[in-house]
Amino acid sequence: MKKLTVYYLLATLLMAFGLSSCEIIESGLEPRHPEDKHFNLSGFDKLEMGDGFQVEVKQSANYRIFVKGDRRDIDDLVVRVSGGQLKMYFSKWRTKRYRMEVEIEMPDLKETDFSGAVNAYVRGFNNLDQLYIDLSGASKATFVTQAKGYDIDLSGASDLTIEGNGKNLEAEISGASKLYAFDTDIEKANLDVSGASSAKVTVSNNLRVSASGASKVRYRGNPVVSSNTSGSSHVEKD
Repeated sequence: MKKLTVYYLLATLLMAFGLSSCEIIESGLEPRHPEDKHFNLSGFDKLEMGDGFQVEVKQSANYRIFVKGDRRDIDDLVVRVSGGQLKMYFSKWRTKRYRMEVEIEMPDLKETDFSGAVNAYVRGFNNLDQLYIDLSGASKATFVTQAKGYDIDLSGASDLTIEGNGKNLEAEISGASKLYAFDTDIEKANLDVSGASSAKVTVSNNLRVSASGASKVRYRGNPVVSSNTSGSSHVEKD
């Protein structure tokens, strides 16, 4: 009886493991039932979205929101504006999601919050005062913009590329995230880099760096550099 009990317990555990291993989230697949939809919303200058969306944002005199994906996913999609922020997310959880492409046009941009493996391309916004960029959860984004100031927060193995010009750049980079800004001319930069993260910047006047946890900062230009490093981190001229 003891042997039978042991065998029964082992079989139960194996079955439980097998069932749990089947609960794998699949995303980014080509839609089985392709569909598209326009959303008639306006009055926003901030963006918040996740769920692995493929996002393209560009400046325009008018507002436009257009999505392409699988019919079931579009039925689950919530798109709303609250406090000047366009929010986009799925209303329910599913183990399988298909590729969702999002196109957004808007006159002005102040803030973006992308999470959950979003892949974004943002272009055409010039003469911005301050642009806040938050990427988390293995998200990736490229910004071709011009702003007087950039306020950047990267975490959870996220990657950001920025191209353009700006006076000031403040960035907090953690959790194996990467900032590539060699193609952006910055006057002053303040970087806090940790957790095996990296940053590449072009700075003309002043560069302040705090780097820890095997992080790396490379810079171009001839700024006055002030650095505080620990844990095999380093700051060096490219």
